[in-house]
Amino acid sequence: MRWHLTPLIVVALLAFDLATLAYSVLEGPFPITVTLGTPMAYKNIYIHVPIALSTYILFAGAAASALLYILRGGGYLAYTDTFIAIGIIYAAATLATGIAWASESWGAPWNWDPKQTAVLLLAIAYAAYFPLKRSIADPDRRSRVAAAYALAAFSMVPISYLSSRVLESLHPTTEAVAEFTQGGAGGVLLIVRIVIVAALTLTIAIAAARGSLRLSTGIPLLYLAISITAAIALFWGSVGGGERVLTAEVDSGGRIVSITLASGDKIVFNEPVENPINPPLTPEGGSSIVSHIVRVENGSLKVLYHWSTPFSYLAHTIIISLSLAYGIRRGSRA
Repeated sequence: MRWHLTPLIVVALLAFDLATLAYSVLEGPFPITVTLGTPMAYKNIYIHVPIALSTYILFAGAAASALLYILRGGGYLAYTDTFIAIGIIYAAATLATGIAWASESWGAPWNWDPKQTAVLLLAIAYAAYFPLKRSIADPDRRSRVAAAYALAAFSMVPISYLSSRVLESLHPTTEAVAEFTQGGAGGVLLIVRIVIVAALTLTIAIAAARGSLRLSTGIPLLYLAISITAAIALFWGSVGGGERVLTAEVDSGGRIVSITLASGDKIVFNEPVENPINPPLTPEGGSSIVSHIVRVENGSLKVLYHWSTPFSYLAHTIIISLSLAYGIRRGSRA
């Protein structure tokens, strides 16, 4: 990569990130039915999964650069420091967005699920890196110990990744993710989101380590301001004030005759209303509106987002902004 082009590449990736982030929340496929929570909450997958995988990539980069330092010496430890610093931010966001999603889909924000616990331990392991490094006075020994610790801490990455496969877990497997995104379009969108977030993250991290991220300090603020504005526009009036649909009666065309809400109230429509969820019927012939959070407005149904989705949206933009700010600060020192 020609590093003098880094600012242009970062700005382009930021634009792609914002565009695909908004599109995935607005138009991204979600399951027709789920066993827990509201199907709309599964749009979090387009935000939470790219953050989580980027966390693993950052820590893998930290381990690789630590190994290179051990073998060759030189300035590789600067990459380890940078990858871990940004990786800790991403690990915290992985936990936060996972907790928000779990509060809806798993019934409680924290369940001591193997995946949640493993990610927490991963974050703690890397959070100890900088205090350990600062505790050693001798520069040569400090660098050797830091590199060795970064390599050892990487053992938590495969443990975290595999925890939901080898232990009983509520966390979806890769196969379940493919099912949630309804295969084709959703799967492609998820891959696009993963590639864009990973590319943006790595570009920022490598440029930060090299001290070549020469961007205006206003870029992170502008990115965050655009994101907050978009979040308000996307979710204004679409979060809160609704109730979950327990059952629904439909006519032969899938239009909704009545719904029973979680509060026990039954709403009967004078004229059957169109189901805002497409397709209107599940493969079993039931209404696809069941389990969604809805609000009745002017005789029609409005499907609401769970609060975890705008929370994850903002968490994503905050960590990107923090990563940019960190990289710009290192660049100004170079």
